[in-house]
Amino acid sequence: MPAGSATTTLARQLSDADNGGMRLATATLAEPGTPAEAFTVQSETLALNGWLTVGYKVAIRPDGSSISAPMAHITHASESGTAGFERPAVDALEVEICFVLGKDLPPPGAKSYTRETLLGYVSGIYSGVEFLGHRLDNGSRSPALLFLADRLGNAGYVLGEELPAEVLEPGQDFPLVITINGGTAFSGPGKHPNGDPVAPFLAFANALTEPVAQGRIITTGSLCGAIPTPERAAIAISGFTTLTVTAASTREI
Repeated sequence: MPAGSATTTLARQLSDADNGGMRLATATLAEPGTPAEAFTVQSETLALNGWLTVGYKVAIRPDGSSISAPMAHITHASESGTAGFERPAVDALEVEICFVLGKDLPPPGAKSYTRETLLGYVSGIYSGVEFLGHRLDNGSRSPALLFLADRLGNAGYVLGEELPAEVLEPGQDFPLVITINGGTAFSGPGKHPNGDPVAPFLAFANALTEPVAQGRIITTGSLCGAIPTPERAAIAISGFTTLTVTAASTREI
């Protein structure tokens, strides 16, 4: 993909698809040539809509490097553990463990972050629900740099209840039951894909080139995989956390 106008064109295509709840034919799109171009598309998509970056979805590539996408739509659950979430397209959910920054997180400088120094920037550990709303017809199976440009399919996030620090101990399973419209969608041990919720956060922090502001949410991977959701979904989550979310794809309303 050439720089400049091509990244802006892709950003506008993804923005229009996001706002209309549509999926684009991957074969018709110009794939970014580098991760840097994909990150530029992410930023331009948010800028076109006037959306602020309120958090980051982060993961680790097979080679150990960091991959990330900005999140723009965050809902906070009430004290009673309920929330509503609406976007033009809500295709799936993932139950996760996330971090909220208690102060600005700067690039690492001469010394890399360690697990201990990184957690010193965290004000709280929370449960959360990431919602996916793919703008690409092949979703996560799309070419890697297109999927990255599409903000890794993120539609938004619901921040749940605060959790004890013990949930960060590596290698844990988490009791987890998810029902959707009264039917069981997941029941069993939830497992982080890296075996450690901190690992992707650490890779992300050590790859930073600019600060991440206080209050931003960092979420690091699904405990249950991606679970498809209908256009209207009454979601009840229990086990290691308790959360009730009513989600809807507004294109269907």
